[in-house]
Amino acid sequence: MIKNQRGGAAVEFALVLPLLAIILFGTIDFSLLFYNKQVLSNASREGARSAIVEDHQNATGFPNDQINIIKNYCSNRLVTFGSSNSVNTPTILSSTISGEVYLTATVTYDYQHLFGPFDFLTSTFGISPTTTITGQTIMRSE
Repeated sequence: MIKNQRGGAAVEFALVLPLLAIILFGTIDFSLLFYNKQVLSNASREGARSAIVEDHQNATGFPNDQINIIKNYCSNRLVTFGSSNSVNTPTILSSTISGEVYLTATVTYDYQHLFGPFDFLTSTFGISPTTTITGQTIMRSE
């Protein structure tokens, strides 16, 4: 009645391993997505702050200097795997509301998921291989 149970643990591990791998890589992927979202928020804040600090109405480089600040901030801090870490063209807009000047800095980035190269995953589960993430800051000029 005693049966040989050698290899039972290996079979169970082989059955559970794909689920554990999906959970692990999914956690890593979404952690990187949220980290990159934070980088974009900070980059837009840096660009808006730079535009506010300098006298943007008399500056000759506005908004090109601030756009370069945003691009440099992102290029040094975004975490990517093999894909380009350049952001889409950032925008810095000035608007006046009730006599006060507001600057809006917006940065967008097409985040390439870790599972992006695997077409069978995207077609099977209907998941897009890229997600567009945005960071935006609005600051009042005093």
